[in-house]
Amino acid sequence: MEQIRQLLERGFWGGIVFAAALAGFTVFLYLVYRLIKVFQSSKIRQEEQRIRSHRFYKVSGRGRVAYLILCLEETLRFYGQDISAWECVLRKLWSITDSTEGDWIGNWLDTVGELLPSTVLTGKTGKIQNLYTRSGTIMILVNALMENAYAIVCEWSPEKVVYDPDALHYIDSAEEIMEKFGVPLPAKEAIQFLVSQRDSSVGKPFDGLCLSYLSKEI
Repeated sequence: MEQIRQLLERGFWGGIVFAAALAGFTVFLYLVYRLIKVFQSSKIRQEEQRIRSHRFYKVSGRGRVAYLILCLEETLRFYGQDISAWECVLRKLWSITDSTEGDWIGNWLDTVGELLPSTVLTGKTGKIQNLYTRSGTIMILVNALMENAYAIVCEWSPEKVVYDPDALHYIDSAEEIMEKFGVPLPAKEAIQFLVSQRDSSVGKPFDGLCLSYLSKEI
């Protein structure tokens, strides 16, 4: 009987130790979970703050696309391209800023979609294809900038009634690749004009062509 009592006591105390260890491990897991949640919340807050502080955060969709078109023009100028030779492409891109008639978004997407280097360089020979082919390695930048502008418009939706933070990624990406190739960003005066185009969605039409090097060469 004494041995049985001792075994029971050992089992009792062993159970307490095990329960305490289990409780401690549970508390440890909970603390780890809380730390992860705090870290994630901190990262989310930092990202939200970064987005809200972005200079194009409150700029309309038209204004954001216009900025990428300006980046494209700066790239063409940097590499010594004849802007007038690109007039056909640039005017169709700039039409996004002042179009209002009918399905102007769909029409712009259709038109510009046919001008994307990824489309032109795999199609039939023509004036635009010859232009792109002659431009050489500059088309790496041209393609990236045009694709980014096109992607922003593709993602426009009537359901979006607040500032779209996703589009800012395309702007950041454009600036990164320009910096990588040493291409200067658009002039501050032009950026200030675009930053004033504030709207939570596509935005009101404006004369974007007045910012273009095309208007300065007339």
